[in-house]
Amino acid sequence: MPTKPSPSPEPTQLVPTRDAAELVSARLHLGVLESRVVLVLLELVFLVFLYIGVRWLLKRGVRRIGNRLAAKAPTEHQAARVRSLSTVLQHTLHFVLASVFVVSGLSLLGINVTPIIGTASVAGLAFGFGAQKLIKDVITGYFLLLEDQYVVGDYVTIGTVTGVVEELGMRITRIRDDDGKLYILSNGDIAQVCNHSRGLVGISFELSVGAAEDIATVTKIIEETLTAQSLPEMPRVEGITAADATKTTLRITFKAPHGKRPAQLLPSLRSTLRDALLAANITLA
Repeated sequence: MPTKPSPSPEPTQLVPTRDAAELVSARLHLGVLESRVVLVLLELVFLVFLYIGVRWLLKRGVRRIGNRLAAKAPTEHQAARVRSLSTVLQHTLHFVLASVFVVSGLSLLGINVTPIIGTASVAGLAFGFGAQKLIKDVITGYFLLLEDQYVVGDYVTIGTVTGVVEELGMRITRIRDDDGKLYILSNGDIAQVCNHSRGLVGISFELSVGAAEDIATVTKIIEETLTAQSLPEMPRVEGITAADATKTTLRITFKAPHGKRPAQLLPSLRSTLRDALLAANITLA
């Protein structure tokens, strides 16, 4: 009687243990995390390059538009005003753009920016009370530009400072006086401005001659000499301001040409008058 073949043993099924399952899950989670980190880093790098590109485009665009408008301006004063406004606009756009990209970067990192914005609003309110001077300087700077009180290159007197405006910024104004000293003024402290570059500026000075000299002759020589200097208006000898046994002092007034500073104009005019009077045998005192 033939024997029955013994059944072949069934293959054993490998049941993954709990530790192996946890290891596979951890590897999958780590892979997803690494992919997410790489993606966030790539997005941050793209955001940085986007910020640099947009900032460059805005700066170049505002500068080109400002230069074109300045070139089309009918006067140099209006051209200087356009350039000043262009500079302030560039700084403002850079600040706004940086704020937007910082918030965007925090959002990419998974940080909820809503509480930050709310906290920034409260902190900004508190900061505003403590930084009223700074805010006042910035607001005044905008009004100085909008009201066209002065621009870069104007010869002005602000308080006790007289000189040429070298910079009109959002917070400060830089003025270089006739001695070369640089004054930095906070815009919020500017209460009164005397702009010598808007129209003709009147200048007066005194000249003393010998008491025995004929005043009518001296007056004629002074007016003829100053008229030859191509002044915008006819100079005048206002009259005698002082007289004694040795000398007679005369006051002379005239209008300075546009763009001429009195401190630079007076020395040459005094020298010219001195030479003319000495050539006419007038005694100076």
